[in-house]
Amino acid sequence: MRKKGCFWLWTFSILLLCGCAEPRILEEVGLITTYGLDLAKNGSILGTIVELKIDPRAPQDVVILETEAFSIRGIRNNANKKSSKRLASGQLRVIVYGEELLKQGNTGIAETLTNDPSVSDLTYLAMADGPARDILQVKAKHIPDIGIHLFDLIDQNTKGKVIPSATLQEVLHNHYAVGIEPIMPILRKEGKEGIGFSGVALFKGSKLVGKISTHQSFYLTLIIDKYKGGIKDIEIKSSKLKPRNRRLNKTVASIDSLDSSSDIKLINKEKPEFDIDIKLSGRLLEITSKVDLGNPETIKLIEKAITKSMTKEIEKLIAYCQTKETDIFGLGEIYRSSVKHSKLTDEKWYSMFKEAKVNVNVDFSVKRTGLIE
Repeated sequence: MRKKGCFWLWTFSILLLCGCAEPRILEEVGLITTYGLDLAKNGSILGTIVELKIDPRAPQDVVILETEAFSIRGIRNNANKKSSKRLASGQLRVIVYGEELLKQGNTGIAETLTNDPSVSDLTYLAMADGPARDILQVKAKHIPDIGIHLFDLIDQNTKGKVIPSATLQEVLHNHYAVGIEPIMPILRKEGKEGIGFSGVALFKGSKLVGKISTHQSFYLTLIIDKYKGGIKDIEIKSSKLKPRNRRLNKTVASIDSLDSSSDIKLINKEKPEFDIDIKLSGRLLEITSKVDLGNPETIKLIEKAITKSMTKEIEKLIAYCQTKETDIFGLGEIYRSSVKHSKLTDEKWYSMFKEAKVNVNVDFSVKRTGLIE
């Protein structure tokens, strides 16, 4: 198994923290539900731990612990000194990384990776837009348990295809497989009491190299996954579609009941060239243009305009990732499986991906129409 750096090994060494098979009484342990990991000023790691207490005598159910150490095990040991319960991470559901820590890439902290059956491989990973501790320290009446809140927030938006999935299993696979790179959703503190998503973090090996917005992550999902349901506003420009507001030079179409599929093919092995074919249909819920939706020619015009807009957005996304040499689409995996004896390595694919030609073909169709503004 190859190595892109020991940062991800350090990441997954969190699984070692509760590798103990001895029985424990629930009331005697503090359950770690969330980790926040930041780069401290002296080069050590600042760990923020969300501890859930299962004890009717406890004054509060959720406790936030902070401690510094040069290793994950050190963070755990130091946190235990501050807790009245023996900490266990069998209920770990979310790991949040500070942005500065991920910019470092290889932290130099590595531990042997072993499997811990008590920790789910579906644990979510995310990056904070700033320090991770700021996310875990959010206090609001509607967030009694920040750990559960973050899990529910990520889980429902992942299942709703608002953000791409980044579980422990998926990130580990994308890190070690040649020809694809990991991604993580970016959490952002909104005001004093809110948390939302600001985009998706892109990696080259173990190092953060770029970000895309939540708007762009929609197009990423169209490429790497199937999209069903949801709603999306698409900005379209056409000389034949006049916006109702003359101060604007664009028309916005709201589409829901989205249904998509994608197919990626390698069409040139010598100089890597790919075809990405995306079929997408949806209901035209609303459009900010005075048009006759009962006219089939108008529907064709709208379909063509939306197709053109989506194609342009996807091409921009791919071009940006090529400048960062981060293949988050898995084109390298397709190349490796299609070209026998390619002996593809990370470094080789980074340069090949940067120069690869990618042809984007979008086929959008309107299933039915809704309202007109």
